[in-house]
Amino acid sequence: MKKKFGLWQLFSLVLLVCLLVSLYYNFKWLPYKKALDQSYSEMMDQSFGIGMDAALTETDIVIESLRARASDASVMHHLGSLSANLKTVETAFRSLNPAFEARGATTYLMYNIMTDYYNFVRQDIAVEINNHILDNDQGRNEMIRAMEMMREDLAELHRQFPGDEVKLWKPTRLEAEWWEMFHNIALRNDQLDLYERMNDKYGFDANDNAS
Repeated sequence: MKKKFGLWQLFSLVLLVCLLVSLYYNFKWLPYKKALDQSYSEMMDQSFGIGMDAALTETDIVIESLRARASDASVMHHLGSLSANLKTVETAFRSLNPAFEARGATTYLMYNIMTDYYNFVRQDIAVEINNHILDNDQGRNEMIRAMEMMREDLAELHRQFPGDEVKLWKPTRLEAEWWEMFHNIALRNDQLDLYERMNDKYGFDANDNAS
């Protein structure tokens, strides 16, 4: 009887030690876990929330400067602000990738799409302005329409991925819905080189034809 009691005491002691160790490590790593959660939330804000808001605002400024027939230098200045914002959003999506990969998803398409928009602004649009496309009405109107199409994309992103809600979504859902949205955008806007490049790069049109 004494032997059985002794074994039960030993078993209880082992359980107590395991519980204490578990509590110790939970409390020890609690600040680290909170920091990770905070960092994830901040990166989501920088990409889907604050970052997307700023991109929309900067795009509006560029469009208004084109409509107001601002100087080439002024338009280029606003394009620089817009491209810097797009680069910030791209960087935020890249920073989110490890957290997404840990949950079976990736931000690959998200940060690459932002890179595509960044290159579109810095290369396609800026190069055309340097070639004096704004000197004639047709060129200016084409430029305005191109920027308006980009703004429509960003506005749709803003609606489909509200910054205050996406933090609660699973990364796999975010990845799937992002792909679906840009698949549709690229296929309906194939009159711009930007979207043709997206189709070629990500196989949107190939996937559509296969289905």
